[in-house]
Amino acid sequence: MFGYVTVWKPEMKVKEFEVYNAVYCGLCREMGRRYGALSKFCLSYDLTFISLLSIGMSGGFEGAEQRRCRVNPLKKCTFCKNDGRYQRLAAAAGVALTDAKLSDNIEDSGFFGRLLFRFLRLFTARWSKKAYRDVPELKCIIEDYLTAQRSAENDPDCSLDKAAEPTAKAIAAIAALVTDDKRYKSVLSRAGYCLGKWIYLCDVADDIEKDIKKGNFNPIKDEAERSEAPKKYAEERLQPVMNMAADECRNYFSLPDLGVMRPMVDNILNDGLWHRQQKIFKEE
Repeated sequence: MFGYVTVWKPEMKVKEFEVYNAVYCGLCREMGRRYGALSKFCLSYDLTFISLLSIGMSGGFEGAEQRRCRVNPLKKCTFCKNDGRYQRLAAAAGVALTDAKLSDNIEDSGFFGRLLFRFLRLFTARWSKKAYRDVPELKCIIEDYLTAQRSAENDPDCSLDKAAEPTAKAIAAIAALVTDDKRYKSVLSRAGYCLGKWIYLCDVADDIEKDIKKGNFNPIKDEAERSEAPKKYAEERLQPVMNMAADECRNYFSLPDLGVMRPMVDNILNDGLWHRQQKIFKEE
């Protein structure tokens, strides 16, 4: 995933940041346990957010414990104190989405880029097959995402909304899987849709100059290329839409009972998204 859904540390209490780190490190350990040590490179802050939702909705936080970090054995990290069943979805989604991203990159890259991505897929394709066994619903979600994304990228008249739709629908479907409670599935789906749209728009804004230079697909590339300052154009064009998506996402995610994970989720939605958005446009 993209890694845009982050906390804003200055507004967090120390204990909240410790819990967030415990979820992040716990997810890292769970990915290594399920898919092997190299799969940890698929870890992202977006997946940590999915873990926060899964643990919060299930009430599965059983405290934290300190253990040696396998990546850096000299360092002790704080891990969630559970058996990993609440992080199964985020771990599986991480490797499956990474494999989908590499598959998409193969279509868009030159000769040497295709060679690199095909090599990496020797690992991720194996991990994703196991992820689909762990969470069978993911297979249909990822296949639909790839089909819709390629259709959008091959459409010469693709609008911004159409380009964002595959990512928005994929995150919506994944968010709905964090609970079996039918009262909240539609709420989480709509919240995930808005979050997925916001994530895609962040990626559009972040990559606009690179996409113009390399000729990659970007739904606002032609308009931005005609302007004197592409990044400034992206800010003026995208920021109002991103603000609306973030606001709606925040409203829907306020409804489920997330227990002890609520402060971290609220920090991400109220502060983290906004500051990440500003970092993209202001580059500070």
